[in-house]
Amino acid sequence: MKPMPATAKGRRSRIAIVEAAAGLMHDQGIAGTPIDDVLTASGTGKSQLYHYFDGKQDLTVAVLYHQLDRVLDSQPSLRDPDCTDLRRWRDEVLHAHHRNHFGNCPLGVFAGQVGDDPVLRQELAGLFDQWQQAIAGLVTRAVAAGRVHPDTDPVSTALALLTALQGGTMLGCLRGSEHPLAEAIDRVLSTIS
Repeated sequence: MKPMPATAKGRRSRIAIVEAAAGLMHDQGIAGTPIDDVLTASGTGKSQLYHYFDGKQDLTVAVLYHQLDRVLDSQPSLRDPDCTDLRRWRDEVLHAHHRNHFGNCPLGVFAGQVGDDPVLRQELAGLFDQWQQAIAGLVTRAVAAGRVHPDTDPVSTALALLTALQGGTMLGCLRGSEHPLAEAIDRVLSTIS
């Protein structure tokens, strides 16, 4: 990825392009989103886009990072070094799912779309690793605070919670309900409390 623009105007233009591309790629898929649609939606020109990105793959990587930021912004307990409450995180996840009208995960929606591109697949896997590590950090804090069983393994618990979140979100999207997501996360949490 190219470095962030030095000027505020450049940063605003780059953000407009990424946000427009993120919305389109989420709704239409990566392959179903032509660059011209991104330009129209962002109100920018081709020269601007290629000033900030090397091409569609580079733009897509920026979209994936943007989507992880959206996810983590909706789960502030993961970034709060004082938070030790996994139930608070659970409630944040459910609130975000409800706010998204039980739609697909902003990051997980791309999992089936990057298989043919090793760069995108590696970037997406790395972003899911970052998300899992953030959850593991919260589990570690919960263990230290005595809020869960002392023998709880933060890494495997974080993987189980992220897996429950992804599966529950997908089923919640299909059923138009938060119940699958709540049930999946609650089952994992019940094994460590």
